[in-house]
Amino acid sequence: MLSQKCIWMECGYVEYKLCDRDFDCENCPFDKAIKVEREKHTISNEFKMNKNVNQIKITPNHIWLIRDKNIFTIGLDDFAQKFFDANCSIHFPMVGSNLFIGKTFLWIIGSFGAIGFHSPINGVVNWINEKVKNNPHSFFESDAYLIELLKVESDELDSTENFYDFDDNKKLVYQDNLLVKEFLLKKYSSISTANITLTDGGEVIKDYLRKLSNQDYIKLLKLLFNKKL
Repeated sequence: MLSQKCIWMECGYVEYKLCDRDFDCENCPFDKAIKVEREKHTISNEFKMNKNVNQIKITPNHIWLIRDKNIFTIGLDDFAQKFFDANCSIHFPMVGSNLFIGKTFLWIIGSFGAIGFHSPINGVVNWINEKVKNNPHSFFESDAYLIELLKVESDELDSTENFYDFDDNKKLVYQDNLLVKEFLLKKYSSISTANITLTDGGEVIKDYLRKLSNQDYIKLLKLLFNKKL
Protein backbone atom coordinates (compact mmCIF):
# COMPACT_ATOMS: atom_id res chain seq x y z
CA MET A 1 0.00 0.00 0.00
CA LEU A 2 1.39 3.40 -0.98
CA SER A 3 1.88 5.97 1.77
CA GLN A 4 -0.55 8.86 1.54
CA LYS A 5 -0.01 12.47 2.41
CA CYS A 6 -1.19 13.61 5.83
CA ILE A 7 -4.15 15.99 5.60
CA TRP A 8 -1.96 18.72 7.15
CA MET A 9 0.53 18.25 4.31
CA GLU A 10 -2.29 18.29 1.74
CA CYS A 11 -3.51 21.66 3.00
CA GLY A 12 0.03 23.06 3.05
CA TYR A 13 0.27 23.54 6.81
CA VAL A 14 3.37 21.31 7.11
CA GLU A 15 6.16 20.75 4.62
CA TYR A 16 6.36 16.94 4.80
CA LYS A 17 4.29 14.29 6.63
CA LEU A 18 2.92 10.94 5.48
CA CYS A 19 -0.08 9.35 7.18
CA ASP A 20 0.59 6.02 8.88
CA ARG A 21 -2.77 5.75 10.68
CA ASP A 22 -5.20 5.36 7.79
CA PHE A 23 -6.49 8.89 8.46
CA ASP A 24 -7.59 8.10 12.01
CA CYS A 25 -7.02 11.75 12.96
CA GLU A 26 -9.02 11.54 16.17
CA ASN A 27 -6.43 9.19 17.73
CA CYS A 28 -3.35 10.65 16.03
CA PRO A 29 -0.76 12.35 18.34
CA PHE A 30 0.56 14.34 15.37
CA ASP A 31 -2.90 15.79 14.70
CA LYS A 32 -3.27 16.69 18.38
CA ALA A 33 0.15 18.40 18.40
CA ILE A 34 -0.75 20.47 15.34
CA LYS A 35 -4.02 21.58 16.93
CA VAL A 36 -2.19 22.66 20.09
CA GLU A 37 0.17 24.77 17.96
CA ARG A 38 -2.79 26.32 16.12
CA GLU A 39 -4.44 27.19 19.45
CA LYS A 40 -1.23 28.87 20.60
CA HIS A 41 -1.13 30.78 17.30
CA THR A 42 -4.66 32.01 18.01
CA ILE A 43 -3.46 33.34 21.35
CA SER A 44 -0.61 35.07 19.52
CA ASN A 45 -3.22 36.82 17.38
CA GLU A 46 -4.81 38.02 20.62
CA PHE A 47 -1.38 39.33 21.61
CA LYS A 48 -1.13 41.21 18.30
CA MET A 49 -4.53 42.81 18.86
CA ASN A 50 -3.69 43.98 22.38
CA LYS A 51 -0.21 45.34 21.68
CA ASN A 52 1.37 47.43 18.95
CA VAL A 53 3.41 44.81 17.09
CA ASN A 54 5.36 47.56 15.36
CA GLN A 55 7.06 48.19 18.72
CA ILE A 56 8.18 44.58 19.18
CA LYS A 57 11.78 43.64 18.47
CA ILE A 58 13.24 40.13 18.59
CA THR A 59 16.94 39.43 19.06
CA PRO A 60 18.90 36.72 17.21
CA ASN A 61 18.84 34.87 20.56
CA HIS A 62 15.01 34.79 20.57
CA ILE A 63 14.42 37.43 23.23
CA TRP A 64 11.54 39.80 22.52
CA LEU A 65 11.41 43.40 23.70
CA ILE A 66 8.85 46.19 23.78
CA ARG A 67 9.97 49.73 24.54
CA ASP A 68 7.75 52.29 26.27
CA LYS A 69 9.84 55.46 26.64
CA ASN A 70 12.83 54.29 28.71
CA ILE A 71 11.27 51.04 29.96
CA PHE A 72 11.88 47.77 28.10
CA THR A 73 9.61 44.79 28.69
CA ILE A 74 11.44 41.52 27.97
CA GLY A 75 10.37 37.94 27.29
CA LEU A 76 11.39 34.83 25.34
CA ASP A 77 9.76 33.92 22.02
CA ASP A 78 7.89 30.71 21.18
CA PHE A 79 10.87 29.21 19.32
CA ALA A 80 12.95 29.28 22.52
CA GLN A 81 10.01 27.90 24.47
CA LYS A 82 9.96 24.71 22.34
CA PHE A 83 13.31 23.56 23.72
CA PHE A 84 12.20 23.46 27.36
CA ASP A 85 9.36 21.97 29.37
CA ALA A 86 7.38 22.53 32.54
CA ASN A 87 9.98 20.69 34.63
CA CYS A 88 12.48 23.50 33.97
CA SER A 89 13.00 26.44 36.29
CA ILE A 90 13.89 30.05 35.51
CA HIS A 91 16.50 31.99 37.45
CA PHE A 92 15.82 35.75 37.34
CA PRO A 93 18.14 38.70 38.02
CA MET A 94 17.47 40.69 41.18
CA VAL A 95 15.40 43.86 41.02
CA GLY A 96 17.83 46.78 41.04
CA SER A 97 20.63 44.79 39.41
CA ASN A 98 22.45 46.09 36.33
CA LEU A 99 22.25 44.38 32.94
CA PHE A 100 25.01 44.64 30.36
CA ILE A 101 24.80 43.79 26.66
CA GLY A 102 26.18 40.31 26.01
CA LYS A 103 26.25 39.33 29.69
CA THR A 104 24.03 36.57 31.09
CA PHE A 105 20.94 37.90 32.85
CA LEU A 106 18.51 34.96 32.81
CA TRP A 107 19.00 31.22 33.28
CA ILE A 108 16.81 28.25 32.39
CA ILE A 109 17.68 25.13 34.38
CA GLY A 110 16.53 21.62 33.51
CA SER A 111 17.61 17.98 33.53
CA PHE A 112 20.05 18.83 30.71
CA GLY A 113 21.88 21.38 32.87
CA ALA A 114 21.57 25.16 32.52
CA ILE A 115 21.56 27.66 29.68
CA GLY A 116 22.02 31.40 30.16
CA PHE A 117 20.46 34.10 27.97
CA HIS A 118 22.53 37.21 27.24
CA SER A 119 21.09 40.65 27.80
CA PRO A 120 20.32 42.60 24.61
CA ILE A 121 20.48 45.97 26.38
CA ASN A 122 22.25 47.88 29.15
CA GLY A 123 19.99 48.93 31.99
CA VAL A 124 18.62 48.35 35.47
CA VAL A 125 15.99 45.71 36.35
CA ASN A 126 12.97 47.38 37.93
CA TRP A 127 10.46 44.48 37.85
CA ILE A 128 10.45 40.69 37.50
CA ASN A 129 7.52 38.33 37.04
CA GLU A 130 7.20 36.79 40.51
CA LYS A 131 4.43 34.46 39.35
CA VAL A 132 6.70 32.85 36.77
CA LYS A 133 9.63 32.85 39.19
CA ASN A 134 7.59 30.88 41.73
CA ASN A 135 5.70 28.76 39.18
CA PRO A 136 7.85 28.39 36.03
CA HIS A 137 5.36 26.01 34.38
CA SER A 138 3.06 29.01 33.91
CA PHE A 139 5.55 30.21 31.27
CA PHE A 140 6.32 26.91 29.56
CA GLU A 141 2.62 26.04 29.24
CA SER A 142 1.44 29.46 28.00
CA ASP A 143 1.86 31.56 24.88
CA ALA A 144 5.39 32.94 25.11
CA TYR A 145 4.40 36.37 23.79
CA LEU A 146 1.81 36.84 26.53
CA ILE A 147 4.33 36.30 29.33
CA GLU A 148 6.37 39.34 30.39
CA LEU A 149 9.44 38.10 32.27
CA LEU A 150 11.00 41.37 33.40
CA LYS A 151 11.18 45.12 32.85
CA VAL A 152 14.40 47.08 32.47
CA GLU A 153 15.01 50.82 32.67
CA SER A 154 17.47 51.95 30.01
CA ASP A 155 18.50 55.23 28.40
CA GLU A 156 19.82 53.49 25.27
CA LEU A 157 16.66 53.91 23.27
CA ASP A 158 18.18 52.98 19.90
CA SER A 159 19.83 49.77 21.08
CA THR A 160 17.22 47.54 19.41
CA GLU A 161 17.23 49.07 15.93
CA ASN A 162 19.17 46.16 14.37
CA PHE A 163 16.94 43.42 15.81
CA TYR A 164 14.16 41.62 13.95
CA ASP A 165 10.70 43.14 13.66
CA PHE A 166 7.87 40.94 14.93
CA ASP A 167 6.62 40.13 11.42
CA ASP A 168 10.14 39.26 10.23
CA ASN A 169 10.73 36.69 12.97
CA LYS A 170 9.96 33.88 10.50
CA LYS A 171 13.33 34.53 8.85
CA LEU A 172 15.12 33.96 12.14
CA VAL A 173 13.11 30.83 12.92
CA TYR A 174 13.81 29.43 9.45
CA GLN A 175 17.55 30.03 9.83
CA ASP A 176 17.63 28.38 13.25
CA ASN A 177 15.53 25.44 12.07
CA LEU A 178 18.27 24.80 9.52
CA LEU A 179 20.89 25.11 12.24
CA VAL A 180 19.08 22.46 14.32
CA LYS A 181 18.78 20.16 11.32
CA GLU A 182 22.48 20.45 10.54
CA PHE A 183 23.37 19.74 14.16
CA LEU A 184 21.20 16.62 14.29
CA LEU A 185 22.37 15.35 10.91
CA LYS A 186 25.95 15.42 12.18
CA LYS A 187 24.90 13.38 15.21
CA TYR A 188 22.56 10.91 13.47
CA SER A 189 23.76 9.81 10.04
CA SER A 190 20.72 7.56 9.60
CA ILE A 191 18.18 10.39 9.33
CA SER A 192 17.38 12.69 6.42
CA THR A 193 16.46 16.38 6.32
CA ALA A 194 12.92 15.48 5.24
CA ASN A 195 12.32 13.78 8.58
CA ILE A 196 13.39 16.58 10.91
CA THR A 197 11.61 19.88 11.04
CA LEU A 198 10.33 22.00 13.91
CA THR A 199 7.20 22.97 12.00
CA ASP A 200 5.68 19.50 11.62
CA GLY A 201 4.18 19.14 15.07
CA GLY A 202 7.44 18.51 16.85
CA GLU A 203 7.14 14.77 17.48
CA VAL A 204 9.98 13.52 15.25
CA ILE A 205 12.52 16.18 16.14
CA LYS A 206 11.76 15.88 19.85
CA ASP A 207 12.59 12.19 19.67
CA TYR A 208 16.04 13.00 18.32
CA LEU A 209 16.59 15.86 20.74
CA ARG A 210 15.81 13.55 23.67
CA LYS A 211 18.52 11.18 22.49
CA LEU A 212 21.19 13.86 22.69
CA SER A 213 23.54 13.71 25.65
CA ASN A 214 23.27 16.60 28.11
CA GLN A 215 26.58 17.90 26.81
CA ASP A 216 25.38 17.89 23.18
CA TYR A 217 22.05 19.43 24.13
CA ILE A 218 23.83 22.30 25.88
CA LYS A 219 25.99 22.76 22.78
CA LEU A 220 22.86 23.07 20.63
CA LEU A 221 21.21 25.49 23.05
CA LYS A 222 24.29 27.70 23.03
CA LEU A 223 24.32 27.74 19.21
CA LEU A 224 20.70 28.93 19.23
CA PHE A 225 20.56 31.24 22.23
CA ASN A 226 24.09 32.52 22.83
CA LYS A 227 24.85 34.19 19.49
CA LYS A 228 27.02 37.30 19.76
CA LEU A 229 24.99 40.50 19.47
